[in-house]
Amino acid sequence: MKKTFSFLAGLTLAGLLACGGGSKNDNKTPQAPAELQYTDPVGPSYKLVKNSTRSTGNKLVLELWGPTNTTQLTGRGVYFGLTADVSKVTFVKVDMYDDELVQNVAFDLGNEEPKLLKSVMDGNTLRVLVSQKGTGREQRLDQALARIALQIQPNVARDTTISLSIADNARVLPYVSDGSTPITIAVGTLAYR
Repeated sequence: MKKTFSFLAGLTLAGLLACGGGSKNDNKTPQAPAELQYTDPVGPSYKLVKNSTRSTGNKLVLELWGPTNTTQLTGRGVYFGLTADVSKVTFVKVDMYDDELVQNVAFDLGNEEPKLLKSVMDGNTLRVLVSQKGTGREQRLDQALARIALQIQPNVARDTTISLSIADNARVLPYVSDGSTPITIAVGTLAYR
């Protein structure tokens, strides 16, 4: 009887150790899911900033803001291209029912078609145009002007940095219909963490 008790006690102890009943400390905190993290650029110039209300962990909504150091600057539209590493992110509609990959925020596009709201994928670059037609009133540029969105691609590893850059020839369209003014747009940093 004594051998049976010792044998059973040994099995019980081995079972407790195998099930975590030993002295090993397994108090690991579960890791939160990775998400797109964007750091806004600083400065008063044209820049792409995160819209925190519309962004989610896997989808980043960026707004093009005009210079915030002046209320005198006005215009009738903008044109720019954003290049991204499309192996890591893809350009998507800001809202599911949008017709284009760009949303107008500031300009009066009117009610008549065709509206001057256009987006075109050119390789890994999204090129967008948002513009008023006719001789309507210019809009202030010290505000959000247009929105675009990026979504993380499947199977991107945590702690991945994602390259973003403005394609050449970004422009603001002034009141005069036969010209445009080159602009420089600052872009922040993007990572999946």
